[in-house]
Amino acid sequence: MTVKIRRRSTGATFIHPMDPTPRTAILAPGFRPTKLIRVFPSGWNEEAERFQPSSIAGPPDQLRRLVDRNLQLHHAVIVFSWEDGSGLSDDDRDLFWESFGVPIFEQRLGAGNELLAMECDAHNGLHVMGEFGNLRMDRNTCACGNPAPRLPKRSRMEDLADMLA
Repeated sequence: MTVKIRRRSTGATFIHPMDPTPRTAILAPGFRPTKLIRVFPSGWNEEAERFQPSSIAGPPDQLRRLVDRNLQLHHAVIVFSWEDGSGLSDDDRDLFWESFGVPIFEQRLGAGNELLAMECDAHNGLHVMGEFGNLRMDRNTCACGNPAPRLPKRSRMEDLADMLA
């Protein structure tokens, strides 16, 4: 008799914005795989294609590489942005929507890929998952019903001003 010993996987836990979590390919390193979530640290490849995800998650540059591949997604595209960078641009959101035809959600991650804030179905900012410094937050209850404070969506002018500062 053979007994398989499973090692505890390392990496951050990925939280999908939809429940239940669909079959998801994460195109970035540093996440913990599960039965329904597979991690492809080098991005899209043959193994990811064989996995046949119905949802994909990754940074904008990885997702832009897939727009001409005619992927048949059924659930969502989750775009990662990091605490020290700019968020999802309106141009990228439009490109991903037109290319994949599924809802687009942004998730703001910390240095270790821990989830700091995530977008909901209302797409009216990012719900803060914990402490997020002294940033301006919307404390009104979201249209989705979640009372957690939200980081407001930034305008292109605010992102440009930050880049030039």
